[in-house]
Amino acid sequence: MMVSLFTLTWRYLLAILSVFVVSNTAFSDAYQDYKASPNGETAFEYLHQVATHPRCSNCHGVMDGGVHRPTVGDERRPHPMNISSANNLRLTVENHHFVQVPNSTQPVNCRSCHQNKNGASPGMPPGAANDLMPGFVWHMPPPTMIVPADISPTQLCANWLDPAKNSFLAFRGSRDDMKTFEKEFVHHVSDDPLIRWAWNPGPGRSPAPGTHQEFVTAMQLWIDQDAPCPN
Repeated sequence: MMVSLFTLTWRYLLAILSVFVVSNTAFSDAYQDYKASPNGETAFEYLHQVATHPRCSNCHGVMDGGVHRPTVGDERRPHPMNISSANNLRLTVENHHFVQVPNSTQPVNCRSCHQNKNGASPGMPPGAANDLMPGFVWHMPPPTMIVPADISPTQLCANWLDPAKNSFLAFRGSRDDMKTFEKEFVHHVSDDPLIRWAWNPGPGRSPAPGTHQEFVTAMQLWIDQDAPCPN
Protein backbone atom coordinates (compact mmCIF):
# COMPACT_ATOMS: atom_id res chain seq x y z
CA MET A 1 0.00 0.00 0.00
CA MET A 2 2.84 2.37 0.85
CA VAL A 3 4.58 1.63 -2.47
CA SER A 4 1.38 2.29 -4.38
CA LEU A 5 0.84 5.59 -2.58
CA PHE A 6 4.43 6.63 -3.27
CA THR A 7 4.05 5.78 -6.96
CA LEU A 8 0.84 7.80 -7.25
CA THR A 9 2.41 10.75 -5.48
CA TRP A 10 5.45 10.66 -7.75
CA ARG A 11 3.28 10.50 -10.88
CA TYR A 12 1.22 13.42 -9.59
CA LEU A 13 4.36 15.51 -9.08
CA LEU A 14 5.61 14.64 -12.57
CA ALA A 15 2.26 15.72 -14.02
CA ILE A 16 2.47 19.07 -12.24
CA LEU A 17 6.04 19.54 -13.44
CA SER A 18 5.11 18.80 -17.05
CA VAL A 19 2.27 21.37 -16.93
CA PHE A 20 4.69 23.91 -15.46
CA VAL A 21 7.22 23.33 -18.26
CA VAL A 22 4.60 23.50 -21.00
CA SER A 23 3.09 26.67 -19.52
CA ASN A 24 6.45 28.42 -19.35
CA THR A 25 7.27 27.37 -22.90
CA ALA A 26 3.96 28.81 -24.10
CA PHE A 27 4.82 32.21 -22.64
CA SER A 28 8.12 32.39 -24.50
CA ASP A 29 10.34 35.42 -24.74
CA ALA A 30 9.63 37.91 -27.57
CA TYR A 31 13.32 38.22 -28.39
CA GLN A 32 13.69 34.45 -28.68
CA ASP A 33 10.54 34.26 -30.84
CA TYR A 34 11.99 36.89 -33.16
CA LYS A 35 15.32 35.07 -33.37
CA ALA A 36 13.57 31.78 -34.13
CA SER A 37 11.24 33.23 -36.79
CA PRO A 38 12.11 36.77 -37.92
CA ASN A 39 9.18 38.48 -39.63
CA GLY A 40 7.24 41.72 -39.32
CA GLU A 41 5.06 40.47 -36.47
CA THR A 42 7.79 38.91 -34.32
CA ALA A 43 10.07 41.86 -35.04
CA PHE A 44 7.56 44.29 -33.58
CA GLU A 45 6.94 42.11 -30.53
CA TYR A 46 10.70 42.30 -29.90
CA LEU A 47 10.67 46.08 -30.48
CA HIS A 48 7.86 46.35 -27.92
CA GLN A 49 9.84 44.24 -25.44
CA VAL A 50 12.80 46.62 -25.73
CA ALA A 51 10.68 49.79 -25.60
CA THR A 52 8.98 48.66 -22.38
CA HIS A 53 12.25 47.56 -20.76
CA PRO A 54 13.28 49.85 -17.86
CA ARG A 55 16.41 51.00 -19.73
CA CYS A 56 14.11 52.66 -22.24
CA SER A 57 10.85 53.33 -20.40
CA ASN A 58 12.54 54.96 -17.38
CA CYS A 59 13.75 57.90 -19.45
CA HIS A 60 10.41 58.23 -21.25
CA GLY A 61 8.89 58.68 -17.81
CA VAL A 62 5.43 58.55 -16.28
CA MET A 63 2.71 61.03 -15.41
CA ASP A 64 2.63 61.44 -11.63
CA GLY A 65 0.05 63.85 -10.26
CA GLY A 66 -0.11 65.61 -13.61
CA VAL A 67 3.69 66.00 -13.75
CA HIS A 68 5.93 64.22 -16.26
CA ARG A 69 8.69 62.48 -14.29
CA PRO A 70 11.50 60.05 -15.20
CA THR A 71 11.92 56.85 -13.22
CA VAL A 72 14.95 54.75 -12.24
CA GLY A 73 15.81 51.10 -11.61
CA ASP A 74 14.20 47.94 -12.88
CA GLU A 75 11.23 48.69 -10.61
CA ARG A 76 10.73 52.13 -12.23
CA ARG A 77 11.08 54.01 -8.94
CA PRO A 78 10.60 57.80 -8.83
CA HIS A 79 13.74 59.64 -9.89
CA PRO A 80 15.67 61.02 -6.88
CA MET A 81 15.88 64.77 -6.25
CA ASN A 82 12.27 65.35 -7.33
CA ILE A 83 13.35 65.53 -10.98
CA SER A 84 10.62 66.17 -13.53
CA SER A 85 10.27 67.51 -17.06
CA ALA A 86 10.72 70.96 -15.52
CA ASN A 87 14.41 70.04 -15.31
CA ASN A 88 14.54 68.81 -18.89
CA LEU A 89 16.75 70.18 -21.64
CA ARG A 90 15.19 71.10 -24.97
CA LEU A 91 17.26 70.54 -28.10
CA THR A 92 17.07 71.79 -31.65
CA VAL A 93 19.23 71.23 -34.74
CA GLU A 94 21.49 73.86 -36.27
CA ASN A 95 23.88 72.97 -39.11
CA HIS A 96 23.54 69.22 -38.36
CA HIS A 97 24.49 69.79 -34.72
CA PHE A 98 22.16 69.53 -31.72
CA VAL A 99 22.08 72.60 -29.51
CA GLN A 100 20.02 73.57 -26.50
CA VAL A 101 16.98 75.72 -27.18
CA PRO A 102 17.69 79.25 -25.89
CA ASN A 103 16.35 79.93 -22.39
CA SER A 104 15.41 76.26 -21.91
CA THR A 105 18.19 75.39 -19.45
CA GLN A 106 17.20 75.22 -15.79
CA PRO A 107 19.66 75.61 -12.85
CA VAL A 108 19.28 71.87 -12.19
CA ASN A 109 18.80 69.86 -15.36
CA CYS A 110 19.58 66.46 -16.88
CA ARG A 111 23.15 67.49 -17.70
CA SER A 112 23.82 68.42 -14.08
CA CYS A 113 24.40 64.70 -13.43
CA HIS A 114 24.17 62.83 -16.75
CA GLN A 115 27.38 63.42 -18.66
CA ASN A 116 28.93 61.84 -21.76
CA LYS A 117 29.63 58.41 -20.25
CA ASN A 118 28.47 56.13 -17.46
CA GLY A 119 29.68 56.52 -13.93
CA ALA A 120 32.34 53.97 -12.96
CA SER A 121 30.44 52.40 -10.03
CA PRO A 122 26.90 51.03 -9.49
CA GLY A 123 24.51 53.78 -8.48
CA MET A 124 26.44 56.54 -10.23
CA PRO A 125 24.54 58.52 -12.90
CA PRO A 126 24.61 57.02 -16.37
CA GLY A 127 25.67 59.04 -19.39
CA ALA A 128 25.85 58.77 -23.17
CA ALA A 129 27.08 60.78 -26.14
CA ASN A 130 28.61 59.99 -29.53
CA ASP A 131 29.88 61.56 -32.73
CA LEU A 132 26.99 60.18 -34.79
CA MET A 133 24.68 62.85 -33.41
CA PRO A 134 26.93 65.73 -32.27
CA GLY A 135 25.57 67.76 -29.39
CA PHE A 136 22.86 65.22 -28.55
CA VAL A 137 22.98 64.99 -24.75
CA TRP A 138 20.98 63.29 -22.01
CA HIS A 139 17.42 64.62 -21.87
CA MET A 140 13.83 63.42 -21.57
CA PRO A 141 11.46 62.78 -24.47
CA PRO A 142 8.18 64.74 -24.41
CA PRO A 143 5.14 63.48 -22.45
CA THR A 144 3.55 62.33 -25.73
CA MET A 145 6.28 59.66 -25.90
CA ILE A 146 5.65 58.14 -22.44
CA VAL A 147 5.86 54.33 -22.55
CA PRO A 148 3.72 52.94 -19.70
CA ALA A 149 4.85 49.59 -18.33
CA ASP A 150 1.54 48.05 -19.41
CA ILE A 151 1.30 49.63 -22.88
CA SER A 152 0.09 47.06 -25.38
CA PRO A 153 1.99 46.32 -28.58
CA THR A 154 -1.03 47.61 -30.51
CA GLN A 155 -0.98 50.97 -28.71
CA LEU A 156 2.79 51.38 -28.97
CA CYS A 157 2.60 50.68 -32.69
CA ALA A 158 -0.14 53.28 -33.12
CA ASN A 159 1.88 55.83 -31.14
CA TRP A 160 5.03 55.31 -33.19
CA LEU A 161 3.11 55.80 -36.42
CA ASP A 162 1.38 58.95 -35.13
CA PRO A 163 3.41 62.11 -35.98
CA ALA A 164 1.83 63.90 -33.01
CA LYS A 165 3.39 61.36 -30.63
CA ASN A 166 6.65 60.14 -32.13
CA SER A 167 8.95 63.17 -31.65
CA PHE A 168 9.33 66.81 -30.78
CA LEU A 169 12.66 67.33 -32.55
CA ALA A 170 11.73 66.44 -36.13
CA PHE A 171 8.86 65.26 -38.27
CA ARG A 172 9.30 61.48 -38.26
CA GLY A 173 6.60 60.55 -40.73
CA SER A 174 3.57 58.33 -40.27
CA ARG A 175 1.58 55.50 -41.82
CA ASP A 176 0.81 57.95 -44.63
CA ASP A 177 4.47 58.83 -45.14
CA MET A 178 6.47 55.65 -44.66
CA LYS A 179 9.44 56.99 -46.63
CA THR A 180 10.03 59.68 -44.01
CA PHE A 181 9.14 57.29 -41.19
CA GLU A 182 11.77 54.79 -42.33
CA LYS A 183 14.44 57.44 -42.79
CA GLU A 184 13.85 59.05 -39.41
CA PHE A 185 13.12 55.99 -37.25
CA VAL A 186 15.98 53.86 -38.57
CA HIS A 187 18.36 56.80 -38.10
CA HIS A 188 16.95 57.38 -34.61
CA VAL A 189 17.42 53.81 -33.38
CA SER A 190 20.76 53.38 -35.18
CA ASP A 191 22.57 56.53 -34.08
CA ASP A 192 20.85 58.06 -31.05
CA PRO A 193 23.33 57.70 -28.15
CA LEU A 194 20.52 57.28 -25.63
CA ILE A 195 19.07 54.37 -27.65
CA ARG A 196 22.49 52.74 -27.98
CA TRP A 197 23.07 53.24 -24.25
CA ALA A 198 20.28 50.77 -23.42
CA TRP A 199 22.68 47.92 -24.25
CA ASN A 200 25.60 49.55 -22.45
CA PRO A 201 23.92 50.94 -19.31
CA GLY A 202 26.90 50.79 -16.98
CA PRO A 203 27.57 48.74 -13.85
CA GLY A 204 24.62 47.51 -11.83
CA ARG A 205 21.99 47.86 -14.58
CA SER A 206 20.46 45.13 -16.72
CA PRO A 207 20.77 45.83 -20.46
CA ALA A 208 17.86 45.75 -22.87
CA PRO A 209 17.10 42.34 -24.46
CA GLY A 210 19.25 41.20 -27.36
CA THR A 211 21.79 43.57 -28.88
CA HIS A 212 21.60 47.05 -30.33
CA GLN A 213 22.28 45.76 -33.84
CA GLU A 214 19.51 43.17 -33.52
CA PHE A 215 17.14 45.95 -32.45
CA VAL A 216 18.07 48.04 -35.50
CA THR A 217 17.67 45.02 -37.77
CA ALA A 218 14.26 44.26 -36.27
CA MET A 219 13.16 47.86 -36.81
CA GLN A 220 14.21 47.72 -40.47
CA LEU A 221 12.50 44.35 -40.99
CA TRP A 222 9.27 45.59 -39.41
CA ILE A 223 9.26 48.65 -41.67
CA ASP A 224 10.22 46.63 -44.76
CA GLN A 225 7.14 44.46 -44.18
CA ASP A 226 4.87 47.54 -44.07
CA ALA A 227 5.08 48.10 -40.30
CA PRO A 228 2.22 45.76 -39.28
CA CYS A 229 0.52 46.62 -36.00
CA PRO A 230 -0.65 43.70 -33.83
CA ASN A 231 -4.39 43.05 -33.83
